[in-house]
Amino acid sequence: MLDFINTIPDDLHPILIHFPIALIGFSFLLSILSFWFSTLNETSWLLLWVGSFSCIPASVSGLIAHFPYEETELLEVIEIHQMLGVLGTLSMLLIVGGRFWSRRRQKDFGLSHGYRVLAAVGLIWVTLLGGTGGQLTYEYAVNVRAINPLINVSADR
Repeated sequence: MLDFINTIPDDLHPILIHFPIALIGFSFLLSILSFWFSTLNETSWLLLWVGSFSCIPASVSGLIAHFPYEETELLEVIEIHQMLGVLGTLSMLLIVGGRFWSRRRQKDFGLSHGYRVLAAVGLIWVTLLGGTGGQLTYEYAVNVRAINPLINVSADR
């Protein structure tokens, strides 16, 4: 029952990545909704802050998780996901830094129409990043140690 403890280093990326996906995605959704409900702005800011900094361990664990695939034909597919993740992490840190700076000046960038457009683009990015990660798992069986008996999977992967 406790065999999973031995595989935690291999499973760290899929465990950690769900935090920034949920926190940032929900932050961007609340930012868009704060156009109509201004009380959601503070929650959006908090989720953005926590979600952006949770990108760092998720990205580092992703870089570590791709090492076993360096010499395989899957490297090209993995690198697309990796590039989206690293660029997304850097972008999120810039966004949270810009929003922090604007809030310190008493002019929250998160309340502007430009930020809401950025939030909509961010929702698309989160979807693409999650989609490529899901594709790596479900289409290419990256980091899958067993076959689910309920799913008919061809053995040629």
